[in-house]
Amino acid sequence: MSRGAAQRLPLALVLLLAVSACTSAEEQAAQEAALRDDAERSLTIQMAAAMEQIDAYAAEIDAVMQPLPLLRGREEAALFDASPRHLAAARRLGIIPGADVPPLLEDGTLVTLVDSPHWVVRDLDYSQPYVTPATVAFLTDLGTRFQAALADLGWPPLRMEVTSVLRTAESQAALRQVNPNAALGTSAHEYGTTVDLTYAAFRAPAEPVRAYGTAPEPLAATLQQIEALAIERVAGRRSRELQAILGRVLIEMRAEGQVLITLERRQPVYHITVTRGV
Repeated sequence: MSRGAAQRLPLALVLLLAVSACTSAEEQAAQEAALRDDAERSLTIQMAAAMEQIDAYAAEIDAVMQPLPLLRGREEAALFDASPRHLAAARRLGIIPGADVPPLLEDGTLVTLVDSPHWVVRDLDYSQPYVTPATVAFLTDLGTRFQAALADLGWPPLRMEVTSVLRTAESQAALRQVNPNAALGTSAHEYGTTVDLTYAAFRAPAEPVRAYGTAPEPLAATLQQIEALAIERVAGRRSRELQAILGRVLIEMRAEGQVLITLERRQPVYHITVTRGV
């Protein structure tokens, strides 16, 4: 309505129109507030239901591990190959220690070890994430077998955690200052054939175990993170049982001639060197 037209209307009618407009705006604001309240209540209900499901699932997989046997003495004995054996295998299959890495990456002698559905590479302090292709092939086979063993028990496909990869002589010497297990002189880690896998921690699966597709995107992402943390907490409590499951897979692959293994104590890792090329 133009200003001139409004001036020609009776004052009472102008006031009535103004009151009507204000009432309509208030009603609209009230309706919007009610919709927001309904949406928040719906999210709260969905969140509570999903959290109950996550807690129940965590309790379920935790219960599976209660009667599971730990590594026996003879099994631990099978997980101890002396350092000279690791070094001999690394020299036979690996790179020249201290070699320039970029050309080796270009020609495929080395590859970059990145996260996969079977493992996660921890932030590395004394090594670099480079290995031979045979090492990647071995880790893939190991991870596949480990996750299959977990599936047989009703567990999700946990990922192994790689804690050390390719070292230089300098990084090996620096590591020796903080880790008494680090070898004197040349280490098998200098050849790109050797990795350490922790048996004290395991990572959540690469993909969520449960489906949260019906939840709005921000809520679904939050629930996925909570699920991953819940699984990793249970894995931490059951690390000794998981150590045994992984150890038995390693014993099997060692018997096949694929790998040498040392179960380290001061640093909770399996020290692994591949013994076959690709």
